[in-house]
Amino acid sequence: MAADYQLTPQDYLSIARRRALYLIGTFVVVFLGAVVIAVTMPPTYRSTGTIMVESQQVPDNIVPSAIKSQFDERINSIRQRVLTRESLLRIASKYGLFKDGSGSRTTAELVDGMRNRIGIELVNVEAVQNYRLGKATIAFKLFFEDRHSDIAYNVTRDLVALFLDWNVKLRTESAAEAALFLTQESDKLKTEVDRLEGVIAAYKRQNSSSLPEQETLRANMLARAENDLHEVERDIRSAKDALRSLEAELSAAKSSAGELPADELQRLKAEHAKLSAIYTESHPDLRALKLKITALEQKTNVAEAQSAPASPPNLAVYLAQSKVDSAYARLESLEQQKKILQAKIIQNEHVMEQTPRVKQGLDILLRDRDSAQKKYEEIYNKKMNAKIAENLESENKAERFTLLEPPLVPEKPVKPDRIKIIVMGFFLAIASSGGTLLLMATVDQRIRGADALAYVLGQPPLAVIPYLVIQEEEVRKRRLLKLSVAVFAGSVIAAAAAIHFFYMPLDIVLSKIQARLS
Repeated sequence: MAADYQLTPQDYLSIARRRALYLIGTFVVVFLGAVVIAVTMPPTYRSTGTIMVESQQVPDNIVPSAIKSQFDERINSIRQRVLTRESLLRIASKYGLFKDGSGSRTTAELVDGMRNRIGIELVNVEAVQNYRLGKATIAFKLFFEDRHSDIAYNVTRDLVALFLDWNVKLRTESAAEAALFLTQESDKLKTEVDRLEGVIAAYKRQNSSSLPEQETLRANMLARAENDLHEVERDIRSAKDALRSLEAELSAAKSSAGELPADELQRLKAEHAKLSAIYTESHPDLRALKLKITALEQKTNVAEAQSAPASPPNLAVYLAQSKVDSAYARLESLEQQKKILQAKIIQNEHVMEQTPRVKQGLDILLRDRDSAQKKYEEIYNKKMNAKIAENLESENKAERFTLLEPPLVPEKPVKPDRIKIIVMGFFLAIASSGGTLLLMATVDQRIRGADALAYVLGQPPLAVIPYLVIQEEEVRKRRLLKLSVAVFAGSVIAAAAAIHFFYMPLDIVLSKIQARLS
């Protein structure tokens, strides 16, 4: 047939009638292949356990939990620990998962294949979280798939137990680590607070006279010292005036009676003591002064031996001199008080000048101490909460995993879906027959039909002679059809007999097929 000739539906029907056996054979082969695949594919059983996330029994606003991780993160963390190579190899060795079909596959490939047969499905519900409507995870399903239902059940049971154990272990370890960390941090902060307390105490001792709390006392002491100084200065002025009057009185008494030997002796001794502080005993002035003192003492002794009564003028001089000496003594005492008060004023002023600097340094130390104390109190409160949370975890009172539905031995396989495979095989067989028809129409280049001949010649034929089927062809077709049916039926019977006698009785085979299809 010409390559550029477009086939019409009638041409395709004509080809289908001529190639009916090929089309039927293709359909039967593909459909039977699909049926065989659906029947012979090994079943896959799935055992599933449901684990519920049970909230903390003690309200969180009373005892906050030490573990605030998201549920998905915790599930992934536990999954990584459960599905380790060592854990999976131990389970596989326990139930002999790698005995069948391991072949030349490496251990890593076998472990990866086992991981692919383990699945986790989260169970979510609509809930309000942080004032927003979203999905909250309340449970999750853990399953394992295997060709044998009992192995699927046993492995799932072990995996569920591992998940529950690891959840408790991880939460307990996390709470213990949090409590330990907070304890260490609180101890460090307590040591820092104690150190700052010691520094503050030493600073106060070092600057005890310039502390801010003594500023008012120092101001009062300064004011009182200044007032006392004013009073002393007034008394000094009064004492000087009185001394001048007494000295005038003494001069008058001396001018009327002359100076007494005793007074002269006392004056010379005073001058001798003054010069002795400056010169040595061999100095001429000291030697001369000493001779005068000796002569005057002898004269005084003679006068005392005569026991002559003191004259009234001499008594007046003595009394005036006593008053002058008393005035000098009082003036000297007032001068001493003045010096003491001036020293106090200078000391208080110096201390008050140092007070702002001391106050600034003390404020810095107190601020550091208060900051460390605040941090310590915060960490200490968190440490106590962590201790309580640790007790909750150890007593299994916090958020936990509860086995809601334990895994069961599966009764029906989840894979393969044999009915679905057969239906898909049926449509695939039809498509294969159609493909075969198109292939034959494309490959066959012979001209068939009046339209194709007219297309090639460019002119329609003068007449069309129909194909005449003779009796012998009809008989041959019927005989070929009967032979095909007989061969097919004989093949089926022979295959059934071979299965029955050499492999397994047909009733058992039929019961297994029925069980797989059900």
